[in-house]
Amino acid sequence: MKKRNFCIALMTLLVTFSCQKDASQDDGSLNTFSNKKENWLKADLNTQFASSQKQVTAYLFPAEELDKLVNTPKVEEVRFVLGYERNTIQIEAAGVDKSGKKLGLVESTVLKDISVQNNLVELKKLTVNTTKKRSLLLNEHILVPSYAFAWIDAWQEKLSSVSDLDEVLSYEGTRFRYYSLEAGVVKEMTSKKSANVGLFLGLNPKGKVTTILINLDKNNGIKKASQTSKDDTDDVYDGARPVPPYGDPETP
Repeated sequence: MKKRNFCIALMTLLVTFSCQKDASQDDGSLNTFSNKKENWLKADLNTQFASSQKQVTAYLFPAEELDKLVNTPKVEEVRFVLGYERNTIQIEAAGVDKSGKKLGLVESTVLKDISVQNNLVELKKLTVNTTKKRSLLLNEHILVPSYAFAWIDAWQEKLSSVSDLDEVLSYEGTRFRYYSLEAGVVKEMTSKKSANVGLFLGLNPKGKVTTILINLDKNNGIKKASQTSKDDTDDVYDGARPVPPYGDPETP
């Protein structure tokens, strides 16, 4: 009996330790990006930053993981949260409910590929199919592909001049924390079964950095629509709302 009780106690101890270890690892993962967010608010956007950031083509989010995120019950908004590490902006996607409670996360991979960047010129040849039926939400965020190319190119040019970088990444002196987007827009993109959703940074006509979402194939090229589709390519969307000024900024 004593031996049996000892075995039960030992097994209970091992399970408890394992759970504590897993929780600790989860907390560590969350704390890691929390530190990156804090680093972003304090980052010196100098020549070293500009040189490193200029090498970034896009941030790759696995479409399958994003699809699970936006189909998580109660997720109504996706926040593309900015962080900072090794002189480079880092970005993760957080799914939140109405109250802003975080219900899931998807981390991105930083893509540095000049060939992909060069191929973005294909966007200039594409047009928006005006006969395609879209919801009011999608129409609000859809972006003309040639505009997307111009904005991405303008951001690259800004990084070359290394001037006013704080200004273009801030609102009235407060640095952008994240960009918010309705989950329905992301859900529309992931329904196309692309390999990745590429998040590109661009400089919009207001002179502020924004996010641009483009479906990418397995080679990180612009995903073409199927042969049976009347579209030349999947739609391109903007991430629209930077925080601040929209919504309440997360506290550091």
